[in-house]
Amino acid sequence: MRIVFVTYRYWPAVGGVEKYMHRLSQAMIAKGHQVDLVCAAHEDGLADSEVHEGVRVHRFPAHRSPMRCWFDLMMKRKLFRDADVIHISDTLVLEYFYRMLAWTMPNKPLFLTRHGMSYTYPVPDEEKARARRTLNLVDGIIHDGEFIEPMLGVKPDCVPNQGLFPEAKDLEQIEEPNPDTATFVGRLEPDSAIEIYVDAIQVLRDKHKMNIHLNVYGDGTLREPLQRKSQEGALPITFHGWQPDAQERITDGCFAFIAGRMAIQESMARKRLVVAAYPDKLKDLYVNGEPFSPYLVSGGDAESIAAHVAHYATNDEERQKLIEGGYQHASTLSWSKTADEYLNLWEQAPRRENRVQKATFKSKIILARTVSRESQLT
Repeated sequence: MRIVFVTYRYWPAVGGVEKYMHRLSQAMIAKGHQVDLVCAAHEDGLADSEVHEGVRVHRFPAHRSPMRCWFDLMMKRKLFRDADVIHISDTLVLEYFYRMLAWTMPNKPLFLTRHGMSYTYPVPDEEKARARRTLNLVDGIIHDGEFIEPMLGVKPDCVPNQGLFPEAKDLEQIEEPNPDTATFVGRLEPDSAIEIYVDAIQVLRDKHKMNIHLNVYGDGTLREPLQRKSQEGALPITFHGWQPDAQERITDGCFAFIAGRMAIQESMARKRLVVAAYPDKLKDLYVNGEPFSPYLVSGGDAESIAAHVAHYATNDEERQKLIEGGYQHASTLSWSKTADEYLNLWEQAPRRENRVQKATFKSKIILARTVSRESQLT
């Protein structure tokens, strides 16, 4: 099968969606399929096309004018026309693809994955309207998480588990250190809950009389203010900055201060107790409404996070029970299984009849004009 994935950002950009698309593409290639990935050239100096770890990458100049992007994508039109399936990541990218190219290929099999944390909370009405509109634009829809449906009010056709790489069985298990250490891996931005974790370290020291040393791996707009706060408060926190393969540092601590879906499962595969903080209702659903949720502890403020750490630091048996449950869950995950769910969706194409009836060539031209006005992705 000839597969074309379309996503806004990809390697050398780093992030959850980029990692997801890379591992999924590799799993498809391992099954004998041909994969091309089309993405934005998010910065100058990137090659128009290249092969990255087996994935054929094609970039369009998204930071240039819309006309230049349109011309570049039209030059790639044969790539799309020859594909057996086109799969888009995220609603705005789907709108962009319709605006630029998809309306010229009305019968091409087209699918969508929504990756959840691109949304803000509360979810804006226009985002919900976009989600409803996509129901008749594609042949099938995947949600990367159970929490997306209640937030957007639209039902997907499939919610596959994310894969895991390396798989749990292939990881060297590092002995758990003393329960006076924790590790944070992620972006230093408000939605990663890093501020809650930093405040929890202070609560642990001042209220629970526990010195838990936190190692922070990541970068972002909050790094400097949080470093100053840590220094002024003499908090036991070390900021290491961004590092490649930072997930391998998860085992440095007894507790994994993690709030990202992929990193949560990577932590469970490494047999660390996940302490997930959530700054709003969206992130609450994100960490507490998924198959892995029974095997972590969570809280929406520094007091609750600190209370969890204080409890499980002194209750080894309870901590180990959660860790073992998380590991058993992680042991069921693989990107090969995730790829199988994509292949099954493509074969079934549950929305195809609806799409053919309601998305004629003429209606797609009208839609292209509509999303040209509405789309925020330029």
